[in-house]
Amino acid sequence: MYWIFAILFSIAIMIPDIIRGPVYFLAEERAEEVAIFILGSIAFLTFVQNERRIALQKKEKEKTQKKMDQAFKDLVDSYSYIGEVNRRMDILMDVALGLADHSILDKKKEKETYESIINAAIFLLKANSATIRFIDLEKNKTEKEVRSPEYSKADISDKDMANMGENINVKKLKDVLIISSPQKIKGVKSFLVIDGYDKNEEDRPKNMEILKLFASQALFLYSYMTKEEKGIRLA
Repeated sequence: MYWIFAILFSIAIMIPDIIRGPVYFLAEERAEEVAIFILGSIAFLTFVQNERRIALQKKEKEKTQKKMDQAFKDLVDSYSYIGEVNRRMDILMDVALGLADHSILDKKKEKETYESIINAAIFLLKANSATIRFIDLEKNKTEKEVRSPEYSKADISDKDMANMGENINVKKLKDVLIISSPQKIKGVKSFLVIDGYDKNEEDRPKNMEILKLFASQALFLYSYMTKEEKGIRLA
């Protein structure tokens, strides 16, 4: 680009030597002025065009950089999500393995499994607290409750939870999220009460499915241990 300006500048300097005498109807001095004006206009238009081209290139470069930054962010998010999925699978496996061997189920193991479910629920929704409640739907009465160290102070009555509906397993009450087991055993359902959770995590359908699975596992464990306490052994 600079050589174009150099050429135009050189020609402008040489105009008095190039034009020697009138040109058509223009006197020599006037012809020189017109020639220098034309050269100056060409130089100016060339400069403007070059500036516009540089601006477009800069804009394209910024757009490309934004795409690269977004791609990098998406890649980081993807690795983070994969890590979270792997962590969730580990949690599911830990809980499932804890229930698989009935021979090692005792009060201590029962408590540890409930705590694992509570911690998993807190982890999945990035929540402050979680509670498991086992409610007799016929009596509208809590038969058992297990809380995290920092549990929700929201006053959710047994009746409110029992009346969630037969086919409703996820519901918000008083700013807490309640997930119930899809099934009931001998009139009892388990409920996960989660408080201070991340709204973004709540919108992930997979999280809700996993939490319903946790509620079901808690219910199966509760039912099994209740039968054990009554001396009824499962086959």
